[in-house]
Parts: sequence; C-alpha cells; structure tokens
Amino acid sequence: MFDNDEDFEGVEVNTPVGSFRAGRGRGGTRAEEEADEDYRRAKRRVRRMMAFYRHLTTAVTTLLLLLVLDIITGVEGWWVHWVAIVWGIILLIHFLNVFVFESLLGRETEKRLIERELGKRQGGGV
Repeated sequence: MFDNDEDFEGVEVNTPVGSFRAGRGRGGTRAEEEADEDYRRAKRRVRRMMAFYRHLTTAVTTLLLLLVLDIITGVEGWWVHWVAIVWGIILLIHFLNVFVFESLLGRETEKRLIERELGKRQGGGV
C-alpha cells in the first residue's frame, strides 16, 4: 500500500504476519526525525491494530452468515464449525502478531536491546 505521508516516499506493505516499508523519508533535524519516527511508529501500530479489528469483524460476520446458511440448508451434519476453526486459528496468529509478538520481538524491543548493548560497550570499555 502506498503511503501518502509528506515525510515518507516509498511503499508500505502490511500482512497478517508483519509489515515493512521500502523507501526513504525527507531529511531534517535530529529532534524532528525522532518526533517523526515516533509518529510513524504510533501510526504503524494503530494501523496494525485496526487491521486486526477489521479482520475480526469480517470473520464474525461471515461465520454468522455461514451458520445461518448451514441451518437453512439443513444438510445432515454441521460444516460451519470447520470454517470457524480454521479462521479462528488464523485470527489467533494475527492477534498474537499484533498484540503479543510486537512487544516481544518488535522494533521497540530491538531499539531497546541496541541501546543496552551500546551502554555496555561504552560503560565496560570493550
């Protein structure tokens, strides 16, 4: 998906298992770059959360419609539960990626670990 931000020229790709950007932003002062980076990080996080909520809404709506269809057709045995199980697993993976793994394995964690490593090197003289 193309990002129309004035400070970013490139492509942003969002998937259920992650997102990435290819391109570059405009130059500026260090404080402006940090403020812009904080804004972009927050915006990226909100977009990922909203994508999950849209996915959840679509799944619930579709599964309810399939349940009604399953009841109306009256075919012997229920089949909608198989769709619900598969979609539920996909939703679980999407949820974990957005709300759990981002805090464990996301960019913020990487930045924090880099800062800690630099602090060790500067403080330890190594």
